[in-house]
Amino acid sequence: MTILHLLWTFAQLSVLGFGGGKGIIPQMHAEVVHQYHWVSSEQFTQFYTIGKLIPGPTTVFAALVGYAAVPANPLAGAAVAALAMFVPSSAILVGFDALWERFSASPWRATLSRGLAPAIVGLVWSSVATIARGAPASPVAYAITAAAVILMLRTKISTPLLVVLAGGVGVVALR
Repeated sequence: MTILHLLWTFAQLSVLGFGGGKGIIPQMHAEVVHQYHWVSSEQFTQFYTIGKLIPGPTTVFAALVGYAAVPANPLAGAAVAALAMFVPSSAILVGFDALWERFSASPWRATLSRGLAPAIVGLVWSSVATIARGAPASPVAYAITAAAVILMLRTKISTPLLVVLAGGVGVVALR
C-alpha cells in the first residue's frame, strides 16, 4: 500500500510543482513528514541537502524519501517516488511547450511571466522556512546559516561547494 501512496503523493506533487521544485517543498514536507510519517523533519532536511549535492533538479531527493518509506523494498520505493516526481510534470511540460511556442508573439506571455514571478518567489521563501524546521537550532548553526546565505548572495561559489564547505564547518563545530 505504501508504494501506491508514494505513487499518488509524488505524482500530485509533480503536477503541483509550479515554478520549480522548490515551490512544492512545504507541501512535500507536510505529506511525507506529518501525514504519512515516512521520514522525520530532520531526515527531510538531510535528504534535501543531499539532493543539493547531486547534479540535477533539487526534487531528486524524492527518491531518498521513497527509499526510506519502504524499508521492505527500498529500491522500489526510490524508483516509484522518483518516477512519480518527474514523469507527470515532464509530460505536461512537453505539451505546454508546444502551446507556449504557438503563442510566441502574444503579449500575454510577458504579462504572465511578470505576474507569476512574485508567486514563485513566495513559494521559494516558503520552502526555505520549511527546510529550516529540520536544521539544528543553536548559535553556531545560525552563524553557519548566515554565512552560507551571505556567501550565496555575494559570491559566485557554486551551491554544491557551498553546501560541502558549510557542512564541513557544521560537522566540526556541531559535533
